[in-house]
Amino acid sequence: MRLRWLTIIPLAFALAFATVKVVAGPTTLILNITVADAAGGRLVGLAGDRPLVIVRVLNATNRCADFVCYFNETFLNVNLTLIQVNVSVYWFEVLVYEKSFHAENGSRTDLLARVNASTVKLALVNDVGEALKDCEVYLVGLNSKIPTLNVANGQTVSLPFGTYNVSSARCKVNWTSAPVAVPVLNPSFQVHNGTTNVRVRLGVAGVYKLELRRADGSPLVGARVKVAYIEAKNATVFEGTVNIGYVTLNNLPYGRYLVTVSWQGEPLLNSVIEVNGLQRGINLTTSLLPLVTLTVLDADSQPVAGVKLKIIRAAGGATAFDAVSDIKGQIVLGNIVPGSYIVSSSWLNYTFSIPVYISGFATDVKLPLRKVQVKVGTEPACGGSCSLPPGLSAELRCGDAMLASASLTAPSAELVLEPRERVYVNAPLKLKVFWNGTKLLEKDLSADVGVLSATLPFYNISLNVIDAFGKPLPDTYLKITDDLGVKVAKSDLEGVAEVGFVYGRKVRVEAFWGEVPVAREVVAITSEAVQIKAAVYTVKVEVLNALGQPVAQASVTAWVNGSGYSFKRAAVTRDDGAAELKLPVPSNSQVLLEVGKGRVRLTRQLLTDEVNKGATRVVLDLLVDFGSLQLRVGEVAGLVLAVAAAILASLAALRIWGRRAASRGLFEVYGGGLEAGEEEGEASWRSVLGRFKEVFGAEKEKEEEAEEEGLFDEL
Repeated sequence: MRLRWLTIIPLAFALAFATVKVVAGPTTLILNITVADAAGGRLVGLAGDRPLVIVRVLNATNRCADFVCYFNETFLNVNLTLIQVNVSVYWFEVLVYEKSFHAENGSRTDLLARVNASTVKLALVNDVGEALKDCEVYLVGLNSKIPTLNVANGQTVSLPFGTYNVSSARCKVNWTSAPVAVPVLNPSFQVHNGTTNVRVRLGVAGVYKLELRRADGSPLVGARVKVAYIEAKNATVFEGTVNIGYVTLNNLPYGRYLVTVSWQGEPLLNSVIEVNGLQRGINLTTSLLPLVTLTVLDADSQPVAGVKLKIIRAAGGATAFDAVSDIKGQIVLGNIVPGSYIVSSSWLNYTFSIPVYISGFATDVKLPLRKVQVKVGTEPACGGSCSLPPGLSAELRCGDAMLASASLTAPSAELVLEPRERVYVNAPLKLKVFWNGTKLLEKDLSADVGVLSATLPFYNISLNVIDAFGKPLPDTYLKITDDLGVKVAKSDLEGVAEVGFVYGRKVRVEAFWGEVPVAREVVAITSEAVQIKAAVYTVKVEVLNALGQPVAQASVTAWVNGSGYSFKRAAVTRDDGAAELKLPVPSNSQVLLEVGKGRVRLTRQLLTDEVNKGATRVVLDLLVDFGSLQLRVGEVAGLVLAVAAAILASLAALRIWGRRAASRGLFEVYGGGLEAGEEEGEASWRSVLGRFKEVFGAEKEKEEEAEEEGLFDEL
């Protein structure tokens, strides 16, 4: 293929005309011209190119486009001995030869025209000097005498002398149908006499090495690599699996290339590289991680050993792993593409998935599992003073699966259940608590925290039993009814009864004192001692005689009667005439009080006001107490009257035998004073007798009133 310049270089030589000798007759010019290069060799064209030979004789011009031209011209009416001949030769439309000479008329002249052109072989080489195939260059002459040509690699062509510039080059490669343009590294060269070879270095990388590495710098083996030439509409230069860690590419035209690296269908690298001859290759470090350590953690960031995981790409790639964590909770994976993954596992019948983003050599995988501890304890109101009873058992279930169970054989502050395996945090858990086969609690739980708790209203309560006046009441039998049944206790000397394992927030307490129900109430459980006020009264009975004097050693007996019970309590008065009776007096009960001294007795009902006040006074119809003999008022009155009659009868004798002395003594006994005369003494005796009548008359009235009151009490 040949490109011809549009500009025709004019002849460099002017025609020379010589003075010839004119003779008669015609003139004949016989000329044989052979065109050769400067070395005398045959000119070599590109595609049938032939030199143009122009011969000018006289006013005639002859042209011949061939390597050998033969001219035989006869000029009539011209008779010359010597003929002036001008020969010009054009090669690639460039004047490369010009000569003027004289030829003899009628004789043959042979001319070897060695033109100003050398036959050269054009070698197009890459940047390492290796010959290129299927490449061609566009040669541009730097002056008007040099043609513009398209020359292929290895082609031999005769070029006119001068300086040439390779303005462009194209090479045909096997990975694209159309030739691609390549830069020229040494675009300028000269052709002169003797030039036989010309080497033009093109921008084609003879050897280019793509080294593929993993993220840690180690060679990447087994990756899929695709190299596309961006300048040729992303034509694929190379595509295949690299099994040795690098790719060697030959004769790459300079330019930009898109390198795509993938691993098992997952993209690793998309990089644009520039091939420009400055380096013979490039290291491409991909994001492929040679080793990735996954630390499997539970919801509380604790390592989990022995858990099975399935790991797949979130984007649906072909990468999938099945792995089991070791004793440290770690899983080591090789050749991992960074990105989003889905980690799946299961617990019982529950399957869960966790998104994990792997970007480095170590990644944590937090599973929705956690160690669970269920503590069954008493309520906070106990303040730590309560405990759970023996025989308490509990179980933790998820559906039909038993996760943990525990029981108590001795009192304990809490009952702890702890499954051996971790529990799925979203699993529905159920806690059941039993006491001696009786279900106390059924509670739904969730493992959203590590320590779960449940409380049972078991209390150790302290009952402070007091009587009606607020004093401690010992030896009181207590019947405590809670949600589980009946418990019994007895108050100590301080009136306190400790009762353990009471179940419920309210209990019914019944108190019995002397087998008499003295209290019944429902109390709320608190951390403080519960006070039970019993209807037990200490009644002070004060016993007086008819003269209002205390009666010692009097018997005091009380009977308490009510529906279904009867109580008797007896006591003896002290020297002060008082005795205390502790009596259970429930509501709607009656108390009968009997007081006696010897044969003198009084029975009456103890009034409610007297019970509430805790004191009563009883006056016996007793005037004289001789220990073994007691005399009522009426009896003493009769005795005194008899004594008085005897005294009156003896007055006469007293008057005779010493009236004065006798009268003084009698007067002193009965409160009278001594008088000097007899008449005064007689008046004194009358006064004494009047006082006797007054006293005994009043006592008799009191006795009659007492008899009437006693009769009323009996009724």
